[in-house]
Amino acid sequence: MPELPLLVEGLTHRYGDVVALDAVDLRVPAGCLTTLVGRNGAGKSTLLSCVAGWTRASAGSIRVNGLAVADAERAIRRFVVLVPDTPRFWIDLTAWEHLQFVAGVHRLRNWRPAATAILSAFGLQQHADAYPLAYSRGMRHKLALAMALLVQPRLLLLDEPFAPLDAESAGQLWQALRARADDGTGVLFSCHQLPPDTDPDAWVVLDGGRVAASGTTGDLRRSLGVQTVTPEALLRSLGHPAADG
Repeated sequence: MPELPLLVEGLTHRYGDVVALDAVDLRVPAGCLTTLVGRNGAGKSTLLSCVAGWTRASAGSIRVNGLAVADAERAIRRFVVLVPDTPRFWIDLTAWEHLQFVAGVHRLRNWRPAATAILSAFGLQQHADAYPLAYSRGMRHKLALAMALLVQPRLLLLDEPFAPLDAESAGQLWQALRARADDGTGVLFSCHQLPPDTDPDAWVVLDGGRVAASGTTGDLRRSLGVQTVTPEALLRSLGHPAADG
């Protein structure tokens, strides 16, 4: 596995005359949990969509597992999974059948024990034969996360994964992400609030589509002069109220 599951250089994206991303540089090493922070409209979702190949960037370079996304959008799907903030599901498949479908598409072997364990960890095992349309928003988000974790991608992208979850589920998700990173997966996720007593390996702060700050918790303490590094504190350091983020 390459040391850099994700390498972004000079990424720019425009929606008409609006510049959503402006010359963004970003690296996510293998085994690194990276948190993407920014107020609403900072470009977080656009960045994740471009990296996943869902949105074609206006300019710049994105390489996933050594492959250029612009030239190999289909090929990179073997290595990257994006869970959007509002996942979609097939109306005629149960939760378990969603996992079965994902396992078939990715040609996973002996996937059933792992799928059962993931559903159990998220409290969904007893609802495995139900349809996602009957789930609450939090349950649907857990199912989308379960599908992503089952695949074990080399790069895992998550858009606001903690927002729909209760405190216990958020803590369980953090433990799952930490375990995947410890196994060598690169993880990049946006968030407005982290579970208590958690600390990512790296931070990237977007402001107006540009990288305003990046680095470890220690790096940001020194560069931004903040004592506590949280998404809220980082937004305040940029002059934005915490409620915006």
